[in-house]
Formats: sequence, C-alpha cells, structure tokens
Amino acid sequence: MKPSYSVLFAALITAAFAISADAQAAGGDPGIGTSAYPMDCSKAKDKSRCIALNKDIGACKDKIGDEWRECMHRPVPDTKITAPKLRDCTKASNIVRCEAHNAALEACNDKTTRAEHRRCMEGRPPAPANS
Repeated sequence: MKPSYSVLFAALITAAFAISADAQAAGGDPGIGTSAYPMDCSKAKDKSRCIALNKDIGACKDKIGDEWRECMHRPVPDTKITAPKLRDCTKASNIVRCEAHNAALEACNDKTTRAEHRRCMEGRPPAPANS
C-alpha cells in the first residue's frame, strides 16, 4: 500500500501543533502564581511608595492573571514631598530656559504632593530654546 502525501502532510502538521501546544503549556502554567517579590526599600527614592507596593504584593500574592492586575493597580497614596531646589543658572547653556524653570518651581513651591507638583509644572510653558 502506497501512502499518500496528503496523509503524511496531515500527520506532520498534527505533530507540529502537538509539540508547540505542549511547549506553551510548560512555559506559562497559570497555577504557579506571579513572580513579583517584595523589594528592598532601604535604597528607594520614595520609601513610602515602595512600602505601599510591598504591602500590595503581599496582599495579591495568591491571585493570578486579571485578578492580580486589578489587585495591584490600586491608586498609590499621595505622600508629602519637599520642594525641589532651584537650579544655578549661571552655568546653564540656556539661561532663559533655566530661569523660566526656576520661576515655575517657585510658583509650584506650595504644592505638597508629587502629583500636585507635577500637574502644576506641566501647566507652565517652557521658555523657547536657543536657535
């Protein structure tokens, strides 16, 4: 009996799909959980944010997939910040732009949270660059 090429081709395609499906199942097992681990907050810029994130990681460690994403994407609590220092414009390559930035910093000096300060600074147009 002579095998036809269509049967041989179908068997080859079936084997290829079986191998690729087995490889995908081995790599992405949803029962394992997430790979998020608590971070060391001693060297973090924003220690309170790092601590809040570590608490969320601990609270969400048993969740998988969309549940984990919803659990982790909570709004971060606003923490009070100190106002940034003014720049020394004597050594700046664009003195006009540097002075405009310092003026914006002074205008936004009363903002106490990072989000408020960022919104205030975005509302200030930068000075034109040197041509």
